[in-house]
Amino acid sequence: MRDRYTRCMYFTTIAVPFNAMLAIGKIVLGVFSLSFILIINAFFNMGMAVAKYLAVKTHRTSVTEMDQRKSYRSIGWMILFSSIMFIVFCSVLTISNTAIKYDPHIAVIIATVTFTELVLSIHGIINARKDKKLIMEAVKLTNFASALISLALTQAALLSFAYDGNVVGYNMISGLLFGTISGFIGIYMILKRRLA
Repeated sequence: MRDRYTRCMYFTTIAVPFNAMLAIGKIVLGVFSLSFILIINAFFNMGMAVAKYLAVKTHRTSVTEMDQRKSYRSIGWMILFSSIMFIVFCSVLTISNTAIKYDPHIAVIIATVTFTELVLSIHGIINARKDKKLIMEAVKLTNFASALISLALTQAALLSFAYDGNVVGYNMISGLLFGTISGFIGIYMILKRRLA
C-alpha cells in the first residue's frame, strides 16, 4: 500500500468487525468468569468499534473537509460517552465491593497486549500529526483511548494475583483516572474541530 493513511484505513476496516467480535467474546468470558470489569471493558470496546466504523465510513464517502471535521467530532463524542459509561460502571463495581480474580498467565497476556497497543497508538498519533490526516488522527486517538482503558483492566488483572489485600479501591482509582484521561481525549477532539 502506498502510504500510511491508506494502510491505516485498510487495517481500521479490518479492525471494526474484529473489535466487535472481541467485545462480544469479552462479554461472554466476563459472564462465565463473573469478571465484571471485563464486561465493562467490553462495552467500552463496542463504543470504540462504532468510532472506528464512523472513521471508515467517512474515509469511503466524504469528499469535503467539513464532512471529515463532523466525523472527527462525532468520534470525539463517542469516546467521551464511552469513557463516562466506563467511569460510571467502575464506580458501581467499587460500591458493590466485587473481588476480581485472574489466572496469572491470562493477566500477563492482558498486560503484554495492552502495553503493545499503547506504544503502537502513541506512535500512530505522531505519524498522523506528521501526515496531517484528520481521519487517521481520529483512528489513532481512538486506539489510544482504548489502550488507556485497557490499562485499568491490566492493573486489575495483575493485582488480582500479585496483591493479597482488597484491591477494589485501587481498581476504582485506576478506572477513574484512565476513564477521565480517555474522556479528555474525546473533549479535545470535540473542541479542536470547533475551534478549527
